[in-house]
Amino acid sequence: MRGQDSLRLADLVDQMELPETQVAEGAWEAPRRRTRRRRAAVTGIVMAVMLVAAMSALSLRGGTGSTPPTGPAHTSAPSPQDDAPRTDAAGMTGIDHAHTQRLLTRAWWAGLDTVPRLDPGPTTDLADDPMTEGVFATVDPDNEAVPIVLGADGRWRRIDLPSLVPIDDGGGYTSPVIRPTAISPDGTHVALPQPDSLVVVNLTDGSHRTYPMPDAFLAYAVWVDDTHVWVAAETDTTGTVVDLDSGHRSPSSLGPSTAYVDGDTLSWGRNGDSLDWGARPDVPTLGNNSGGLLPFPPLLKGDVVVGDHAVNHRAIGSEDPRLGYGVVAVDATTGDVLAYLPTGQGRDLEVLLGWQGDLPVLGLRDGTGKYTSTVITAWDYRTGHLEPIAQTDSHAIAWRRQVN
Repeated sequence: MRGQDSLRLADLVDQMELPETQVAEGAWEAPRRRTRRRRAAVTGIVMAVMLVAAMSALSLRGGTGSTPPTGPAHTSAPSPQDDAPRTDAAGMTGIDHAHTQRLLTRAWWAGLDTVPRLDPGPTTDLADDPMTEGVFATVDPDNEAVPIVLGADGRWRRIDLPSLVPIDDGGGYTSPVIRPTAISPDGTHVALPQPDSLVVVNLTDGSHRTYPMPDAFLAYAVWVDDTHVWVAAETDTTGTVVDLDSGHRSPSSLGPSTAYVDGDTLSWGRNGDSLDWGARPDVPTLGNNSGGLLPFPPLLKGDVVVGDHAVNHRAIGSEDPRLGYGVVAVDATTGDVLAYLPTGQGRDLEVLLGWQGDLPVLGLRDGTGKYTSTVITAWDYRTGHLEPIAQTDSHAIAWRRQVN
């Protein structure tokens, strides 16, 4: 967030009236059914995994109204290394396959009862009650075309635009209008893909602007900077950059697996063989960022890049029995694998969200379906430790991906 005056998420949670939402049994069944249908229709590409990003501190209060001791060391959730072995960052060896599935299915999930919930409370209309800065976004649980945004002041606003509809893949399947990359770098705008346009909402005054993209069936809206958004359809391998000031549209050779940081670009996705920089030589790596249901930008901060790793690479995760999917941290200058976090056999068990300080923030889901909440957690790739931050029932969530 911007400067010392911006509230940290932990501070927001401390002052908010958070609902004691119960985990709804079967809440993920409808998305799973859509996922199965879309795999058949769109060659392995399905509804986007949508979750939240970067929170700047870990002092959170529980959802019951009590105030437990501050900090991750006081949560009842066991560290994942209690059930899953530490990975060898240099050679990715010494992994005990008998334990690699425990991270999302056993004691770690059962111990998350005291991790606070982050689900919308009472809302006001953004048009009547604008905010200085948005930090978190989701959708109305009863209407996936109505975004709900958490402001830096700790209050929730609805973006109630009758023209908004759910994202349409062009084949008749829809998904919520909030993508993980929805919030602008400065927190003042939200970008919403639509079937025939890009809609950008100004959170500071409640206004919005529509940028026509006839019959494009946009699925992606990725912020290049505060005034430019990259957009594309679900199956596109290249896109269009929209200038929000002029409305001008420029073709882009880049795809949805591209991160935009400090004037440079880093593409790392389905191919997975190298870190493809825009302004410097490509860097070969054994890791990849092709494990998600849809390709999305990697997380990049300093010399560390984090990807959603798939088991389609012979050097990592191809052991017998195979490791399954996971999250990989790579040195952005050398391509060396720094750490690997195995998360299971499915493509929908993790999502890259953002940063908390210098730690990547992940959204983790239980592969067995017993625990239906999404757990937002910081991953200390240097020690293998997971630090739970919050949990939510929503599967359509966004957070500003770059947080100092």
